[in-house]
Amino acid sequence: MPGPRTAARAQSPRSPQLDEIAAFVKVAELGSFTAAAAQLGVPKSTVSRAVTRLEEGLTVRLLHRSPRAVALTEAGRRFFGDVAPHIAGLRDAAQALDAYQGQPQGLIRLSAPPDGGESFVGDLLVEFCARYPLLSVEVDLSSRRVDLLREGFDVAIRATLDLPDSSLVARKLLDSHLQLFAAPSYLGRRGLPRAFDELVDHERVVFVPSARRGQWPVDDASSVRDAMSTGRIVTDNVQLIRAVLRAGGGIGPLPRAFAAADLASGRLVHVLPEWSQRAGAVYLVYPSARHVARNVAVFRDFVLAWVKRLA
Repeated sequence: MPGPRTAARAQSPRSPQLDEIAAFVKVAELGSFTAAAAQLGVPKSTVSRAVTRLEEGLTVRLLHRSPRAVALTEAGRRFFGDVAPHIAGLRDAAQALDAYQGQPQGLIRLSAPPDGGESFVGDLLVEFCARYPLLSVEVDLSSRRVDLLREGFDVAIRATLDLPDSSLVARKLLDSHLQLFAAPSYLGRRGLPRAFDELVDHERVVFVPSARRGQWPVDDASSVRDAMSTGRIVTDNVQLIRAVLRAGGGIGPLPRAFAAADLASGRLVHVLPEWSQRAGAVYLVYPSARHVARNVAVFRDFVLAWVKRLA
């Protein structure tokens, strides 16, 4: 006569375990314990015991077994139809999760100059976010030099003539070269200068960084420096120079890469193309290299590769 524990088990079927259901579904799909074990990467005996435990827990036979074949019982067909879609859904979810496993995720706080936000930084971020869908970037466009550590920024892009010594790591991305541009509307009124000394007869838009007010920002001993040291409009903002030039306000300098889109569209014309002057460089800066956060390292490596590809 069965004891109390045996009777209790018979009256209360044990809830099936997920691994048991998954083993049963795989056997039913492949029609073989051997094939199911090979695909699951476990011994055949493990699959067999899992299915047996499932049948005992449900108190119903799900499979007809013979030395040569495995077939579903009527109860097995019904159970398979109910659970197989859910097991497939779980597999799909696990595979989708695998695609993200190990990928960096979270927030990167980036400081960048406003003059590069529309072109350089904007194009870079679109491609970066497409490559790393679990990362987001909070961008602060400011002409001031932020304190990365005190203000909680992870990384900064800085365009500068002089990069002061600090506790930050600086990686040079590219040199910035100035060239002269003007709008077709302006050149239609005033003509196209053919020589450097003709610049003195033109309206000039002057770029002078605020830290070096009153002097041409490059060491250029030429008539270009002499002519472009004074003008009707003087600013340290490249975006403003670009806007003034496109509106027909005169001839002025822009970084070569920054003017590329306007050249392609015909909104600006290259003036005196034989002249080009290095005017500093663009750097990527971030805290000490000894303990670089993973997200910062991912962003750093992406930016360096992205800039190299543009070169």
